[in-house]
Amino acid sequence: MNLGDSGDVHSLEADQVVSAIERACESDLRTALRLVARYSAYWWSNGLQDEAAAAAERVLSMLGRTVPVGLDEEYLLAVIHGAASAEQEQVELAQQIVLTTTGPFRYSITVLLWSLVFGPFEPADVVEDVLNRNEAGDAWTRAAVELCRGYPGLTAAAPDDAAQSLRTALGRFRMLDDPWGLFLVLTALRQVVDDPLDVTTEALELAEQLGLVEQTALLLCERADLYRSQGKLEDAHADYNRALSIGEDADLLETVAAARIGLARAARHSGNLPTARTHLSAVLTLPNLEDAHFEALHELGVLNASEASA
Repeated sequence: MNLGDSGDVHSLEADQVVSAIERACESDLRTALRLVARYSAYWWSNGLQDEAAAAAERVLSMLGRTVPVGLDEEYLLAVIHGAASAEQEQVELAQQIVLTTTGPFRYSITVLLWSLVFGPFEPADVVEDVLNRNEAGDAWTRAAVELCRGYPGLTAAAPDDAAQSLRTALGRFRMLDDPWGLFLVLTALRQVVDDPLDVTTEALELAEQLGLVEQTALLLCERADLYRSQGKLEDAHADYNRALSIGEDADLLETVAAARIGLARAARHSGNLPTARTHLSAVLTLPNLEDAHFEALHELGVLNASEASA
């Protein structure tokens, strides 16, 4: 992947990046901003968006509403990473950078991250313009453009055209042997294919390969749902159990809740109503999960009806 001009920034070990940015913030904000841009792909492809956000927020707090000369795109990437806490004026500056850029972005990752973070809130014609400007980039960028063209909700593409763009992106990322690109395409493609089991399984394998813990657990729950709908209750039970174990180890309460609700449904379909009730009761003890509680209570109602009719 072409990461763009990194100026005088030297290669760093991953665990040195944050400390290097902290030091640069005290003496050389241009270098700090370049570092944030340079490591954008690394952070996102390794599921380290929180780390990216922390680094970007530190730099943006020092820069305020000042875009250093010649570093427009680097500033844009920092705002993308720190979008959740960026000032409204900083977001507006980032949007202006996108609108006034006439050619392709210098960093391959920019078109993808902008599309995923800000694209859903932009008019479809603005997204199309940004994609058109970048479709003649390097091989990775061209693959990313096709991914964005097919990504649900980003453009006004017809469903068949969007699916074809995703398949094109899939082929291009396969040629590049890029597991993160493949993972992104597959997670989008599983939403548009008629039978998503194989696509979900490949996405799950890639999530595990990339060390994306939360995504792995969520995909396990999704595949288990598919197995359960096909009557493959043993396979569903195995996937839900794996997701539950990952969720508990990583303290992912929403994942724990989803896995337990899935296990309860699998148990109910197997006729094991006491086990189903145990899992649902456990969900209701988890704090601050209103949606999960609502779903668990609904499933308890189904369970009670099953017992009453037995």
